[in-house]
Amino acid sequence: MPILQDGTVRLRPVALPDDIDVAWPWYQDEETLALSQRPGTEAMSRSRVERMYQIQSARGEFYLIEVADPEAAGGWRPVGDVMLAPDTLPIVIGEPSARRRGIGRRVLALLIARAQELGWAELQAKQIWAHNLGSRRLFQSAGFEQAAAAADEGGLPYERYRLDLRRPLKTPEA
Repeated sequence: MPILQDGTVRLRPVALPDDIDVAWPWYQDEETLALSQRPGTEAMSRSRVERMYQIQSARGEFYLIEVADPEAAGGWRPVGDVMLAPDTLPIVIGEPSARRRGIGRRVLALLIARAQELGWAELQAKQIWAHNLGSRRLFQSAGFEQAAAAADEGGLPYERYRLDLRRPLKTPEA
């Protein structure tokens, strides 16, 4: 699995178990949990994050999202994680200070290019909570179209988005 980067954002394969200590604090943050899991989700234990990372690593290409930072060790600072699989594309910007800075757009552009390189016909964002306007706008700006709307077992609404990689693609808007 290659490292994907654009000079500002780098996606590097998750290194288990080392990256658990980096990621675990993200899954203690109420906003991260509300956007990625669902509102009211309790903080995750370190072992739960490790299990989640093991499952995602086995299911698709699982990356740590890093941003260029001259003050960080190696020049890159971890801010989130993302899995690339044909049927799901969860992007988590776990570091609160990194949200709403265009990082998700850069991540999505790198993942779309990677999926095209792999010869995939489509990508899906499987479950974006209806209250997560930022994610919905991100995927729509990249040309994803709403494929379904539903609710989870607790009645919380979510949407599914799909991108046909065989059609000409839009560039995610800044």
